[in-house]
Amino acid sequence: MEALALTDRGLTAYRVAKSYNMNVAKVYREAKRLEGIGVVRSAKGARGMEYDLVDNNLRNLALKLSSRVQTYESWNSPESKRARFRMGLAQVPPFSLVGQASVVDGRQRRMAGELENLAILGRSKFNAKYREVGRRSYDRL
Repeated sequence: MEALALTDRGLTAYRVAKSYNMNVAKVYREAKRLEGIGVVRSAKGARGMEYDLVDNNLRNLALKLSSRVQTYESWNSPESKRARFRMGLAQVPPFSLVGQASVVDGRQRRMAGELENLAILGRSKFNAKYREVGRRSYDRL
């Protein structure tokens, strides 16, 4: 929708897919679906079926909504993850399926990377106290 809103001429589904690094078959399928519900119209072009938005109100709406859409890279960026964490959206609290569904405990117990750091710390303390003498055999230092 954004690609069609940004241009004043029709675009093929292939061109939209390649411009946005999307799966071509999925874009073709979605273009046909949007044509079926009357959001886009198609016309035979020089390179195949070209799709265009039906009216300018849809174009304005698509442009307004496109500013809210995030790419996968921006969604997965550390800044975006921190923002979701601050808003409380980063972790789904554990729940129980026994009886009526309820939240067990919504508090986050560990920070990111805390378990790995605890494992490294535990291993270094263990190695400071014990020496391996055989397979799974240790002597105290």
